Amino acid sequence: MTSNPPPTTAATQAPNAIELLWERYKSLANVIVLAIVVALGVNYALAYMERKANDEKWSKFSASVGLEKAYVDLTGGFSSLTEQLTSLDAAALKAELAKADAAQKPYVLLTLARRAILDKDWAEADAQLATLEKDFPNHSLVRASKYPIQSRDMIKKDKDELAKPAGERDEPQWKPTQEGSAVSLMRAQIAAAKNFAEPAHFAKPQIPADATKVKFELSNNYGSFTIALLPQAPLHREAFLKLAQGENPFWKGLAIDEIRRPTKTMKKLPHELHFGFASTKDDDRTKWNDKEPSTNLVEFEKNPLSHFAGAVSARNEADGKSCADRLWIAVDDTPRYDGERVVFAWVVDGLDNLKKVCEATMSAQEEEQGRGKPSDTIRVTAVSVLQ
Repeated sequence: MTSNPPPTTAATQAPNAIELLWERYKSLANVIVLAIVVALGVNYALAYMERKANDEKWSKFSASVGLEKAYVDLTGGFSSLTEQLTSLDAAALKAELAKADAAQKPYVLLTLARRAILDKDWAEADAQLATLEKDFPNHSLVRASKYPIQSRDMIKKDKDELAKPAGERDEPQWKPTQEGSAVSLMRAQIAAAKNFAEPAHFAKPQIPADATKVKFELSNNYGSFTIALLPQAPLHREAFLKLAQGENPFWKGLAIDEIRRPTKTMKKLPHELHFGFASTKDDDRTKWNDKEPSTNLVEFEKNPLSHFAGAVSARNEADGKSCADRLWIAVDDTPRYDGERVVFAWVVDGLDNLKKVCEATMSAQEEEQGRGKPSDTIRVTAVSVLQ
């Protein structure tokens, strides 16, 4: 009798400890991972909201102290804070100080001091700086260091260096740093400004009490302006006066043929205007001729008068002559023309009206260049000698 052997069964491998742990705690691990992901997301969202609120806070603050132009207009980035503060008044800045937090107040105080300097209110500027020092003694604006927050100008190159090709010029050099703090440097500026004495040749001329005055009236509601003739240019004064007298003065009916003003990219160009071409009496602008020679020439009279705002000067002609009939009027300071044009008169009334003339509309191309003819013809409607 034979017996059958028992069937052979396949060997099986038991799960290891890690697998057992995973099976046991898989749900918990998924929950933990999900919680971490959610926590990271919440943290990112909170950080984003905090950054956004912080950005909005400081953007509003920068606008309140006159810095927004540097952000929204690239050309504004080349303007100093002092230049941008001219559009803000002290009352607006003090209102900002009242609602500023501890991080913002030092900058508002410094801005108030700078605004006071623009107004030459030295006591107010010193008071704001003193408050900044007292309330925030450890702030970076107050702490002294070898390299405090400051603006450094470049050292100007001499004419020989500028004459070299660009690739052969020396590397630009900055003026040395000044030790101290932003506050101490500003105090030094205040002291220098208080002690500054304007050089004699920069002083505006005194108008003699008996100076002859001539009034010009303009069309298109631009009002009038009055100039006083100066004794420093007697030839120009007498030639001009002859043209202004009589029932039909030379300039009556003539149009302003050129205005100049700053542009978006050239913000320091001065406001100025010109008139005196006889052909501008014609309503047809195509007949205006700015090449016609003047018939009212005088010898060039060199004098110390400078082109401050209000200076009336004669247009240059060939062979060292000046035109007594063709006039440039500087509405802003234009010292670049000192010695080049003869100043012989001064605007004593109506300079604001001339500023409006300089702001008259021009063509798009002329607007970009900052010079051209007013789109609407602006004429001299009357000329009268007052004294």
